[in-house]
Amino acid sequence: MFVAIILSLMGLFLIYLEFFLPGSIFAIGGSVLLLTSLFFLVVEKVKIFHFIVYALILVLLVLMVIKLALKKLKANKDIFLNSDQEGYRASNFKKDLIGKDGIASTDLRPAGKIFINEKSYFAITRENYIEKGKKIKVIAGHGSNLIVKELKKR
Repeated sequence: MFVAIILSLMGLFLIYLEFFLPGSIFAIGGSVLLLTSLFFLVVEKVKIFHFIVYALILVLLVLMVIKLALKKLKANKDIFLNSDQEGYRASNFKKDLIGKDGIASTDLRPAGKIFINEKSYFAITRENYIEKGKKIKVIAGHGSNLIVKELKKR
């Protein structure tokens, strides 16, 4: 029984790893270990009731491991999508930002970060240099970059 439990735990761990290191090798290995643990119970000639209980607990543990792994993956996805770029991509260019005013949150030499409506974006300038803290205006977009110019005081 001890060997079957150890094999089951190793199988559950491999199934958990499969979510973070895809390639199906870990899932296949984990499944084989889980089935081997069930085979060891048959070889040890445990009562049918104990075998069924063990198998049901194993199924529940597999479902819990999958749920935990998916929860971790979702948390990682949220971290990346809610970064300072707010999921900003070339195919998702926000045309509503053109014409908006903001502030340079870093020096733009010619690239850096800007704030518009308290959100951070990556931007480039066609000018040589814009200092941190200067007011800027978005004049265009190219790919995933906003193109900005410094607002001069008049």
